[in-house]
Amino acid sequence: MANRRIREEMILAGVSINDLAEYLGKTEQETVLLLNTELGIMQNYKVMLAVTEIARGKERT
Repeated sequence: MANRRIREEMILAGVSINDLAEYLGKTEQETVLLLNTELGIMQNYKVMLAVTEIARGKERT
């Protein structure tokens, strides 16, 4: 369940759906739909990378 892991990582990193949606250039609804579907390996990687980058940006501020 990669999507569950992504959600858990988001919570631990303090990344909101809104943050992720903005980073990915999607609406909040599109992002929620994306997280509720089975993600492919590359899509999964892109989402996890986005979560990591957002969390790093928050640490710097």
